[in-house]
Amino acid sequence: MNLVTAVLVCFIVASVPVCIFGLMLVSGERSELKRMMRLSESGVEVQARLVSLVPFGERGYAHVVYEFETPGGGIARHEKGASRGPAHVVGHLYPLVHEPDNTRSVHMGTLSTVRRERRRRQGYVRSSRRMALLALAAGVLATVGLIVSPS
Repeated sequence: MNLVTAVLVCFIVASVPVCIFGLMLVSGERSELKRMMRLSESGVEVQARLVSLVPFGERGYAHVVYEFETPGGGIARHEKGASRGPAHVVGHLYPLVHEPDNTRSVHMGTLSTVRRERRRRQGYVRSSRRMALLALAAGVLATVGLIVSPS
């Protein structure tokens, strides 16, 4: 086996996992993009109050709980992990965007941050699609090169 054949085989072997990884990224980022699209189109911006900040571990992380009022007048809770620091103060109000019919789908921030995140997700989907197609093209070209090469 000469050097050209070895390089082409390496390209074929490397292109398969890169292509699969790109396809996995496309599916995950596409679902997150759909969520951001729903939030940017019909999201409701409310003020959420930080009601609990419980530190865990030794690395500066905490379990935080926010409460906000739903359109129906009830109180909903949003729990997440966050880093401890001066940005989180129990009792303060923080902006939160949620879907009107599903208070479990939330984004911490304003509607403008939701739109910015949506644009970033669109870029992620484009980039992961590009990566999968380039890996597929590299694998196909290496396969053709391996078939055509005189060994």
